[in-house]
Amino acid sequence: MARSSASPLQPSHAERRALLSRHFVDAVEPLLEAGEQYADISVERLIKAVDISRSTFYVYFEDKGELLSAMAEDVTRDLADAGSAWFELAHDAGKDGLREALRPLFDTYRRHQALLGAVSEVASYDARVRERHLALVQTAISGLERHLIDAQAAGAAAPELDPRRTAAWLTWMHERGLHQLAAPASPEEAGRLLDAMTDLVWRALYSGYR
Repeated sequence: MARSSASPLQPSHAERRALLSRHFVDAVEPLLEAGEQYADISVERLIKAVDISRSTFYVYFEDKGELLSAMAEDVTRDLADAGSAWFELAHDAGKDGLREALRPLFDTYRRHQALLGAVSEVASYDARVRERHLALVQTAISGLERHLIDAQAAGAAAPELDPRRTAAWLTWMHERGLHQLAAPASPEEAGRLLDAMTDLVWRALYSGYR
């Protein structure tokens, strides 16, 4: 007798894991924002925060490090969605358009600053988290590289720039700048930092070509 196929309405293991990761993000971020270090939060506290059993936790995550990688991946999807406003920026957009395209990155990073700070911290000693973090940055570099190549082809960006290396520099500048400067800033200071980053990107990539 043939085995019946799974219901198309039944979520897969990966889909359930992704949903659980989002629940953990919502539960863990307040703990980190209150000043706790991720390394000091026990698995017991984590599972109580989302009201699951220990056995359920270990069905989806090997340990806290793997959970942090999963949460980082979840949050990075938010950052990727935010970054798409820049990567999809129209070639005839002006400086004000660039500022508005960069704003979602600032807002999203500041919203998840505690968790992203934990990712940076744990990446220094957990190879899995470090690899995930580097992979996520690489995704952003690739997105910006494609945007720059398209902009150069349209005559909207400086033709002498090396798209790959320029994208790498700008992405890492954003990653470190958002972590060190934008995350702890007041709303007023964050706006000024956004203005400064807009000026830098505009002058580096687009000034005189739009």
